[in-house]
Amino acid sequence: MAPLYSLEGRVYWSETDAAQIAHFTSILRYCERAEEEFMLSLFRGRWRRGELIFPRVHVECDYYTPLAPHERWRVDIVSIRLGAKSIEYNFEVYNLDRGELAARGKIVAVAFDPRRGLAVEIPGEARKILLEAGAVEKGQKSGDSGKGG
Repeated sequence: MAPLYSLEGRVYWSETDAAQIAHFTSILRYCERAEEEFMLSLFRGRWRRGELIFPRVHVECDYYTPLAPHERWRVDIVSIRLGAKSIEYNFEVYNLDRGELAARGKIVAVAFDPRRGLAVEIPGEARKILLEAGAVEKGQKSGDSGKGG
C-alpha cells in the first residue's frame, strides 16, 4: 500500500554519533519533520497559531540498518489512527542509497488547547480532513471504510 505521506532528506555529519551513523534522535527528528510537513500540507491557514497544538505523548522506534553521513533517507507515514483526542502516526524510514528499511515506529500526539491547558477531542473539521487524507479511526483497519457489505 502506498504511504499517506513521504519526505526525503540526507544525513548530515552533524546528525551522526561517534560511530558516524545517524544518531537515534536524528531518525526521530526526520519522522517528526515528516509529521509536521504532512500536517502543514493539510492545515496551513486553517487555524490561528496557538489555537490547537499536537504535542507528542508517546514515541517508539525499532532500528534495523544504519544511516551514514550523506546517505539519502525517506520517511513514509504508512498509517494514521485517530482516537477521540489522539493521532497515531506509524512510520517507516528507508535508506535510499542501500534500498533498505532503516527504522520503523510510531509517534502519538494529542489535540491540546493551550489556552485552556488541556487535551481536547480532535475537532470535527480536523478529523474529517485527516480521514480524507487516509487516516482511520482506532479499531478500524487501513482500507476499511467502516461501512458494511
